Amino acid sequence: MTGPGDQLAQAIEADEMEQAEAERQAAATLEEEGAVKDWLKRIEEAREFDKGAREGYAKDRTYCQEQANTDVYDVRVPIAGTYVGILTTFLYARDPEVSVELAEAVSPRIKQEAKTFATTLEIVVGRLWKKGKLKAAADPLVRSGLSVAIGWLKAAWHRETGSNPALQQEIAGLRSSLAAISQLQSALAEGMVGDDSAQRAELEQRLQQAEDEAERIIFNALCIDFVRAEDIQVAPECACLQQYVDSPWIAQRLFMPMDKAKAAYPEVADVLGSATAYFRIPGKAADGAGFGGAARGEQADAFSKGPAGATDTSKACVCVWEVWNKETGHVITLAEGCPRYLRQPFKPEQRTTRFYPFFSWAVIWNDGARHPQSLVDRSRSLLDEYNRTRTNYRTHRSRAIPKTGFDRGALDQHDAKKLEGAVVSEMVGLDLQGQRPDQVVFPISYNQIDPALYDTQQIRAELEMIWGVQEALSSSIQTAKTATEADIQQQGTESRIGYARDSLDEMLSELAVYTAELAVSPNGLTQDEAANWAGADALWFNVPEPEMLDMVVQVDIRAGSSGKPATALRQQQWSILLPQLQQSAIQIGQMRGSSPLDIANCLEQLAVETVKRAGDTSIDPYSFIPQAPAPVDPALDPMGGAAIDPAMAAGAAGGEPPIDPAMLDPAAMTPPAITPV
Repeated sequence: MTGPGDQLAQAIEADEMEQAEAERQAAATLEEEGAVKDWLKRIEEAREFDKGAREGYAKDRTYCQEQANTDVYDVRVPIAGTYVGILTTFLYARDPEVSVELAEAVSPRIKQEAKTFATTLEIVVGRLWKKGKLKAAADPLVRSGLSVAIGWLKAAWHRETGSNPALQQEIAGLRSSLAAISQLQSALAEGMVGDDSAQRAELEQRLQQAEDEAERIIFNALCIDFVRAEDIQVAPECACLQQYVDSPWIAQRLFMPMDKAKAAYPEVADVLGSATAYFRIPGKAADGAGFGGAARGEQADAFSKGPAGATDTSKACVCVWEVWNKETGHVITLAEGCPRYLRQPFKPEQRTTRFYPFFSWAVIWNDGARHPQSLVDRSRSLLDEYNRTRTNYRTHRSRAIPKTGFDRGALDQHDAKKLEGAVVSEMVGLDLQGQRPDQVVFPISYNQIDPALYDTQQIRAELEMIWGVQEALSSSIQTAKTATEADIQQQGTESRIGYARDSLDEMLSELAVYTAELAVSPNGLTQDEAANWAGADALWFNVPEPEMLDMVVQVDIRAGSSGKPATALRQQQWSILLPQLQQSAIQIGQMRGSSPLDIANCLEQLAVETVKRAGDTSIDPYSFIPQAPAPVDPALDPMGGAAIDPAMAAGAAGGEPPIDPAMLDPAAMTPPAITPV
């Protein structure tokens, strides 16, 4: 028995423990507030460091939106915006084709399984991009890279689960049974009832299984989003954004309505009220025509601090920063003005070799510069010169209106007023009192227009040199060109934008590797999910470390597969290669003793590639290609039941019967002709 002294000691000990826990929590809160304050300060200093770049974003957008120097030029031609639209269709017209090849280190023992896995992974990555709507994010990324120098997108794996009501009821019943058994075991300790350990173990196993199945997966795939250039902040320690994957940290900014932020982060809903309120900039910022009402340092932003003329606090937004810290491998979520983490720092569930889910693309990188240079920035003076020339031409034309004067002294007051007030094509009766008309009414000379002074051909040629957009794509053709000249111009456009396409392919290749690493991670796709996308014969496995994927396959994209193909040029080149490839396939097959089926497969792929290069995606080449007959019993003639030739039986059984040279004579096979478009 415990006396009053023992009870007092226990109470004192409980109070001390409670006080120690409160002090620990207070210290942890102070430490967290200090860390949050430090991160917000680092982000603010980095934003100030890149302030000039964001001002450039806003200026470049005004040129693309016909809003540049509206107080100077009466005529503003949307050349920059037109060029951006044209180049976007050439650089990204469709999702790229994924290419997965076997790694050189794959042993022959597992080569066949590795090929099946490579085919499955190729299909899965393509389907993940399609489901994640890559094109919807890549199109604005390319436009952003062409207009403000750099474009960003974010690709992150998202897993969403939902509860199964039936299983939840079963779990509740199992827990009730376990509680009853626990009471029985308490009685067992006093020797009142028998042992129910076996029943308890069985119930625990059933409970574990039910809990595992209770959370069914609703969504498990890749999400791809476009991120505006001003909403990404790279650490100032990164000397050049081209090496952003080596940056110590990268932060993404997003604005959330206050009520949605409290619903998304209920743990800190009580302190979110102290967060800095942001409001959408009214006027031009809302319709995308410009950001005239913002301060100079925030001209690229669509939100501003404070009420900004708005009194309705229900429209207030919270500025949320998601910081990816590569040095510690954690993701930190902050809100400006909020002293606490919106959620505790965590490590991503899936590891990748690059860590960052952000991907950037830029066209022009200058040596020693932190930020890339935009095509708009390179051509601003030419764009201003074009608008200045067109404005001056308009002013000259408005001042060069033909005028006619008359001698007021030779006409009475009534006739003079009638002549002054006459409108176009009106017949005015005048009393000239016997004078000659040319002595009373006469033309007034004016400055004649010299078209050579306002010729913009040289400006357009220099803009074409910078942007790589040929005249036939951007304007009406002034001088008719032959087919050869047009083809030369087309090749010139392809070569000029080739460097931009190469850099875009490199970024998409990195995205393909990142997608594959996420898909095969332990928390990625399962065998059943992969089979649903790639077919029942799909081979799939998950790897514990992302580096292990390179030991089996090499993930890439087919170069140039995302851009608009040069159909006429590809068809012309293919029409030369196709006959040679067909003959080579047949001759090599004869020399190697290949089966007719293997050679037929090669010719089939050539036919499929021919249709693909025609540029018409509505044509299904397999609907025109004969397929192999169904397999039959090799020991019987399918018609009469008699024995058939052994060579034919071997072929039907999947063997390799000898090839009849007469069947594969290259001279007897006429390749299909291709007419260049």
